[in-house]
Amino acid sequence: MAKGPHDLKRFIIPVAGLLILSGCAAPDPDAAFRDLGQLVDSRLPEPVTWRTGGPEDAAVDKRIDEILATTLSETSAVQVALLNNRKLQARYAELGIAQADVVQAGLLQNPVFEIMVRPSTEDGTNIELGLTQNFVDLLMRPALKKIAEAEYDAVRLELAAHLVAFVGDVQATYYDHVGAKAEHAVVVEMAITEQDAADLSTAFHTAGNISDLEHAEHLANAAELRAELYEAETAMKESRIELALLLGVSPSDQWIVPSRLSPLPEATVRLAGLEDRAVRKRFDLSAHRSELQAALEELGFEKGFRLFEEGDLSVSAEREPDGAWLIGPALELPLPIFDQGQARVAGAALAVRGMRDRLLAEEREVRADVNMTSDAMTLARARSDHLRNTLLPLREEIVQLTLAEYNYMLESPFQLLETQQNTNETYRDYVEALTDYWVARAKLRASAGGEPLETDLGDAS
Repeated sequence: MAKGPHDLKRFIIPVAGLLILSGCAAPDPDAAFRDLGQLVDSRLPEPVTWRTGGPEDAAVDKRIDEILATTLSETSAVQVALLNNRKLQARYAELGIAQADVVQAGLLQNPVFEIMVRPSTEDGTNIELGLTQNFVDLLMRPALKKIAEAEYDAVRLELAAHLVAFVGDVQATYYDHVGAKAEHAVVVEMAITEQDAADLSTAFHTAGNISDLEHAEHLANAAELRAELYEAETAMKESRIELALLLGVSPSDQWIVPSRLSPLPEATVRLAGLEDRAVRKRFDLSAHRSELQAALEELGFEKGFRLFEEGDLSVSAEREPDGAWLIGPALELPLPIFDQGQARVAGAALAVRGMRDRLLAEEREVRADVNMTSDAMTLARARSDHLRNTLLPLREEIVQLTLAEYNYMLESPFQLLETQQNTNETYRDYVEALTDYWVARAKLRASAGGEPLETDLGDAS
């Protein structure tokens, strides 16, 4: 009969082997975030920062306060938003979760250890030891890890796409607010001009120089401009609230934006090939390609393990009352009589087909989005340029000519005020068109993938 200590080693060695095979690994969220930062570095005007609640957050808060103490530019607004938007910060945890899934996919299932102690009819005690391990799980680990890695890559790319879209939203909302602020200033001037006309009308009406109808029309015009002023103020406040939400600050805080928009840049955006570039560069499309790859890996996994998803290999040892150990292996496999994995394989194949169709549809949607946004930007630029360089000079010339005739008493003061009001209205249209241009340009950059837009002068902006 075999000796106890020698035979027990034959049981302990497989246990140690399983422990060595299992290894040990831990997620590293900081490394995953650094990888994300490198991925989006060329697509964002400012680097990303993950605020984890450590002592370094105090320096971040100080930097935000310093930026908010100055007049916000587009770049500084984006910087504050990237540092301070809590919804954005919350999404960074998704990357660590996906990385943890990759680590988990590489870990073996824990073996099951059993011990049974039974009194024997003979002298002594009967002890049975058992160790069971799912050996099919060991075979599945490489495939499961590939699936998890593809899913992690999809999460990383989706988060990168969200960052690009977020920055585009911040830029567009920033320009919308600056434009609303500039338009409000124009409407204030229009309301003042119309009120001057109404006051003058009241004086003329009191003196009996104009009719009741003409006087009523001037009063109505002034009242209408006051109503428009309320609308312009509402738009300005709403756009401030929307921008504040993205910046992670309160709209009532003392942060300011410029009072006017930058004029049109001399260089025009190069639109040739922009749709193809968007399809190649968009992170969301790349993420969906990674999801498709994960689905393909899943399909291969289901095909490869359709018959046997479980299989236990065990080693058991029993000590006889006389102290001798009996050791032997055991194999347990399910018989694929009823479930042969056909449903899982069919489902995985349909998932692949659906993802392929969705990817093709999204590529078409991206092309359409780039097309529409570029058209909006081009038309807004043309309209803004026409108003600024053609119509506004004509309006201003009419004001000067009317003023000259008024000085010679050839025109009434009401006509002079009307020509000035026409100029104000044209300038308001110009501000609206210029706002549309900058908003569309910000959206176009995000729609095309986030990289700087090339211009006809060879630079990028």
